[in-house]
Amino acid sequence: MNEKDFLENYLWPSGDRLDRAFTHPLPDIEGLQKCGDFIVQSEYEDTFSTNIMTKYVSDALGVRLVEVYKNNQNKVTGVFLRLVGTMSLVKDGYPRVSIDAPIANVNSRTGEREDIKTRAFISLNMADPEQRKIFFDHLRGQAKAAGISYTETIPETRPEFAGLRWMATSKGANLDLIKQLRDYLWNSYKYLTEQTKEKIPFDYRPWQEYMIFDVSRRENLMFKGMGLSVPVEAQAAFFSVIVSGP
Repeated sequence: MNEKDFLENYLWPSGDRLDRAFTHPLPDIEGLQKCGDFIVQSEYEDTFSTNIMTKYVSDALGVRLVEVYKNNQNKVTGVFLRLVGTMSLVKDGYPRVSIDAPIANVNSRTGEREDIKTRAFISLNMADPEQRKIFFDHLRGQAKAAGISYTETIPETRPEFAGLRWMATSKGANLDLIKQLRDYLWNSYKYLTEQTKEKIPFDYRPWQEYMIFDVSRRENLMFKGMGLSVPVEAQAAFFSVIVSGP
């Protein structure tokens, strides 16, 4: 073995190969600083899954933010589901808020190919009724003022602490909608933290365990129905980066 070659060339972190033309500016959060990059990748059967995640922290506000750019794509059929700016945000002592921003050319329920659609889901997890009302009333006001149509559901498959799921949809790859809603999410979350008192200690473990163990298995099955093979292990690693902390 050539020891010099081994020391210099064995394995280096992967380049993320993410075209930054498709990324969003971060919300205007005081003191937000990048502190880590994460890459979770898998290639299984005909599907590759690449997850580029970046962690940011604001010491000034006590806020932690994780941003995601992801592509699950079948190399043979061309079926894909991409996350373009999914974001999880939490201030210690407050519920965790997230926006899931998939763009796909396949229906997640039927598995049928369809025209490209953008969906944005916003959730405030482990919140009490007062916190949910404050946050979603503020979010609704911003959406209505901008003329953004939305729906709200409480999915039966989610635990009670997950609460309401707010959703907006658009035809095509609508990155502008995602950017706009990321800003609205931060505005409403900031308003929530200004109107209510933190709860210390705040036990985030139920949500973390639910996402890492339960949702990773559920999404593995969902992806199979869409013609995508994304292992449970890859999804669990993906979620562990998003929900761990604060």
